[in-house]
Amino acid sequence: MIRFSVSRLNQLREDFKRAECAVGYANLGMVSDALEELEHLSPAMSADGGVMEFKLRLLERGQRWSEAATLAAKLAASHPSEARWFVAWAFAKRRSDSLETASKILSEAASLHPKDPLIQFNLGCYAAQRGDLNAAHTYVRKAIELDHGLEKMAHEDPDLEPLRQAHLID
Repeated sequence: MIRFSVSRLNQLREDFKRAECAVGYANLGMVSDALEELEHLSPAMSADGGVMEFKLRLLERGQRWSEAATLAAKLAASHPSEARWFVAWAFAKRRSDSLETASKILSEAASLHPKDPLIQFNLGCYAAQRGDLNAAHTYVRKAIELDHGLEKMAHEDPDLEPLRQAHLID
């Protein structure tokens, strides 16, 4: 039998109420209100992986890139086996800091996740934006080899326009 103290049960009820409100606000596009609800969760609930991911997605949606980068870096550090956190971290750092910082994050992540297609694809995007078309082409080709579904994305991603203009993507 699971036993909870009355105060713990009340805290859980409050957390779930706030989480439900945060989801409701998010569904209405009220990002700031959703984030405000999350700020009032208990430390235990705030540390939940699902809650942290939800908060990260809200920060991204609200274009709060510095905060998103900090949270994504924390997720990458605590879950280094999950490539998506490195991609999210680099994405946010590109917007809050620089393309070079984002490239460095993904270059290091590529050594941990050499077969992750999104890391390769994003490295290609960053290289294209820096004007290093040979490196960009290599990264994008590797990404497509790893996930053929990225070929369509390569034809549409605005970051890869320099590759398309150079006829390096057909």
